[in-house]
Amino acid sequence: MEFQILKTINNNIVSCLDSHGREHILMGRGLGFGRKAGQTIGQDQVEKIFSITDEANLERFKELLSRLPRRQVEFCTELIPYACEVLGHSLNESVCYTLCDHICFAIERVKNGMAFTNALHTEVRLFYPREYGVGSYAVSEIARRFQVQLPEDEAASIALHLVNAEYVTSFGITMQVTQALGEMVQLLRTSTEFKLDESSIYFDEFLIHLKFLALSLFSHYEEPVSDNPFFDSVAAALPREYHWAGILTETLEKASGQKLTQQQKAYLAINLHRIHPTK
Repeated sequence: MEFQILKTINNNIVSCLDSHGREHILMGRGLGFGRKAGQTIGQDQVEKIFSITDEANLERFKELLSRLPRRQVEFCTELIPYACEVLGHSLNESVCYTLCDHICFAIERVKNGMAFTNALHTEVRLFYPREYGVGSYAVSEIARRFQVQLPEDEAASIALHLVNAEYVTSFGITMQVTQALGEMVQLLRTSTEFKLDESSIYFDEFLIHLKFLALSLFSHYEEPVSDNPFFDSVAAALPREYHWAGILTETLEKASGQKLTQQQKAYLAINLHRIHPTK
């Protein structure tokens, strides 16, 4: 396959059209050197191909590539498929530029003696362990490849970008969800009435349920209302758990500005029961 050059971004990156008229970003050592619009490039000369369908994302990515160090960009583009493999699914294409921008800027900050902390580090590690693992891998690889030691908090920041690309929410919503989750778990941890058993085999399932419940509220997803009488019986069968589901519901509703349905509250009570069954 041959590509026709639209624009040379730098000596190693060009914007091209394929035979179907679709635009791609091509990367390769010296690929853009001395090249002009209209010339062709064979696929055997190309090291990486980026195919971004959204025009706005494509333009942002091109602008980013024009000013970032090539080796750092290459690392970021290698990290994305690694993350997909670890997480078990694809990520929104916007992660191409958000992750590159964040990582390259983080490296530059540390080189200039500036290091930022992530106030949600503990929450991210708890609620997004796989994403945090990818972030930790990235931090260690950056130290190995570029001799730049990013602070441990950067693992959490990278993880949040992955979460954002997984659930296709804004970065602001991802931060709000994570903060709300942390507040709810802290309420359970500090309670003298509800003894939270974090060693329970159901604890991870509880965190996943809580995470998706929060994401649905912050994303304004409206769950279909059900008249199932089972939900009404939960309050009578599990009064303690239903009470705590109400406390967590208030926290989540206040943070998101949205209301939980009766069945959402009931399911939350059931999940609370599983991590602290009646002795």
